[in-house]
This record gives sequence, structure tokens and C-alpha cells, in this order.
Amino acid sequence: MHANTNPLHVREEYDRCTADLQRSGLLSHLPVSGCFGVTGVDGKEYPMPSPGFVEELFAQHTEWLSMKIAQGFSRLEMTPLAMPLREMMQVLEEAILAHGADHTIFQTRRSSADPLHPVRVNTSKTVWVWETLRLAIEADELIYFPEESAGHPRGNSKAEVIHNLRICAVPGWSVGLAEELPLLPGPGEGATIAGRKQLETGLSPREYLQILRTPPYLGETGRTLEEFITESLIRLENTGEVSHDIHDSNALWCLGQYQKIPYAEVVPTGRWIRDLGRVRLDMHRTGNKKCTKAIGASTIVRLPSGTFS
Repeated sequence: MHANTNPLHVREEYDRCTADLQRSGLLSHLPVSGCFGVTGVDGKEYPMPSPGFVEELFAQHTEWLSMKIAQGFSRLEMTPLAMPLREMMQVLEEAILAHGADHTIFQTRRSSADPLHPVRVNTSKTVWVWETLRLAIEADELIYFPEESAGHPRGNSKAEVIHNLRICAVPGWSVGLAEELPLLPGPGEGATIAGRKQLETGLSPREYLQILRTPPYLGETGRTLEEFITESLIRLENTGEVSHDIHDSNALWCLGQYQKIPYAEVVPTGRWIRDLGRVRLDMHRTGNKKCTKAIGASTIVRLPSGTFS
């Protein structure tokens, strides 16, 4: 789908998205459901959304989606939020190691016309996770889609959010539109499209969340670690390129998640570290200005099940 495409014509994007997910290694054949999907953190099966259901979602939100498509949200994304993060990390690690062994892993390119530049892979610590984040994931302590990142944020645990039909229109699956941005715009690089300025790198999570409360960003939410991993796998399998290299000032704030720890309020980040040859997943303070220069944010327009308001 492109920005000038009728939002009801989604089958081609659905087929592309399905093929991407199958190549990613995240999907499995579900024995009870008899179709492809994921097994969730609760041990239940979560089949992929059907094409007919996705088309109906778009039909329910035509006017709103027409506005967001005009603003540059032209790429369908379906993310298995129900899948345990530790399993997603394992799939990502195996994919990076396989591409490293085949010498088919490269820096992120702005355009497919740009030359490929190989990157090294750290075979002993391929996906590094900060211990505090690892413990939060295992204890289901991350808050998903907080309405504020200070005080007492309201949101869901992972076990809850996969049944929240405003986030997961199909249980366990987020369905939405995203911008096609291999590299996040740096300061002064964000284009204004249909009255909305693209988010630029260099801000703190609090600043981004304040921006998302303004009218041009209606219906947008930050990404999650699940989306960072899914996006990284799809780009790697389609192009051989890594995602969100901090050396490109392209690391990602996962604004869709949050945690309050004893000494701080923190938001997860995802990045590729070129000189270390690995992915790093950790967290930083919501108002942190020291490390913001190389980190940015991107958003997803998630389709709720039912009427949007």
C-alpha cells in the first residue's frame, strides 16, 4: 500500500506482511488451530489475523486511516505481541548468527540503491539484555502503552494487553500502519507531510510522549520490544541489513513500554552496536537527555477492534 492507495485495498499489503512474517521465523504451525501463528505467554494459541478480518478493520476506520495514510503511514504491520519476548530474542539471535556465518549481514541502508557494507557479528553475545530488563520481562512487570511516563501511569501488563482490543484487534496480535523509515530522521531532517512532522531523533521519552498527545499524531503509539525484534528480523531476512544501529544515530526508544524501578522511571531501548557486533536491549530514564542524541522514536497507527474514538 502506498500513500495514495485507497485504504480498503489491503490484500496486497496483507500478503506481503504474511510472507515477511513467515520468513522471519517467528511463526509456527499451531496444532490445535491448524494454521500459522504463535503460542503466547499464557501457553495458548494465537492464530494470525485472517485477510478478511484485516480488510474489515480497514473498512471500519476508512476516514481516519485515509488521514494517516496521507501523512505517510503506508506499511501494514502485524506483530505477535502474545509471543514470549525470550523466544523472540532467541529467533533474532539465531537469524543474526546464520547471516553472520554466511557473510550476508550488512549495515542499514537508506535506499536499496546504496552499496552494501558488511558488519561483524559477535558470536558469543549476539543479543545482550540488561539484567534489570530481563528480570522485568520474566516477571511480566513491563507496563504496555502507558498514558503517561511519570507519576502513576495507566497501562497493561503483557498478559493483559494481548486481550486489549484497542491494541490487539485480534487477540495476541497488533495490526496497524507504520512509516517506511529504515533510518530515523535526525534533527532538522523530519519532513512535514499533511500537517504532521516526522519525529526526529534526539528527544527524551517524555518529550516524545508529549508530542504524541498533540492533534497531528492522533491514534499513534510508540513501538514495543516485540516490534523492534519483528522489524529487525524482517529487515534482516529481506535485505540482510541490521536495524537501528546506534552508530547511525538510529537506536530506538520503545515508547510502547515502561517500568518504574526503585531509583527511576525507565523506557526500553533497542539498538545494533556496530563495533561490538550485537543487539543490545536495555532501559533508560524517561527524562534522560544525556543519551538521547543517537536515539529516536517511531510510531504505529494501531487498528482497534470496533469504532475508533
